[in-house]
Amino acid sequence: MTTEEKLENFYNHSIESAKNEAERIVTEYQAALDQQFAEHQKRKKEQTEEELAAEKENLKRENNKALSAEQLQIKRSLSAKSLEIEKKIFAEVEEKLKAFQKTPEYVEYLREKIQKDLEFAKGGQILFYLDASDEGIREQVEQAAGVKIQISREKIIGGLLAAIEEKNILIDDSFRSMLAEERESFRLEGGHVHE
Repeated sequence: MTTEEKLENFYNHSIESAKNEAERIVTEYQAALDQQFAEHQKRKKEQTEEELAAEKENLKRENNKALSAEQLQIKRSLSAKSLEIEKKIFAEVEEKLKAFQKTPEYVEYLREKIQKDLEFAKGGQILFYLDASDEGIREQVEQAAGVKIQISREKIIGGLLAAIEEKNILIDDSFRSMLAEERESFRLEGGHVHE
């Protein structure tokens, strides 16, 4: 083998070796880039999923806040409407009670209350009181029930108060206390649940 052949052989071998080394380096570099790209994609995907989850949570909170505010507004409106309706109902009841007080049935109602109170007192002394608005029918009630009746200094709207002083008992059959009890226990219910 001549020197030229040796040089050419060395040259070819060096070129082949450099080519192989370059391919190996490029392959390793490509593998490293591919791995970095895959990790970058994974991080970006995780970051995007976290941002999406955070945004969903934020939207849920905002939605719940808006929903709560709307529910509160609806409850306030319902409460105001309920109060308005309640006032109307009790105004109508009071008008009906006033109308009832002008009927003969009212005198009979008072007579029956007096009879029950007399039975409860079992012969004890009992004082009866009517509202000042019932002054016009006092004599009629006294004759129907056979008792003396006084006019109350308090406004009791209608009905009757009976006092058994010796037992320290007050029997309150006044329209005032009946209305107060009804107002206290009144609950306006409605809607699709109560239909």
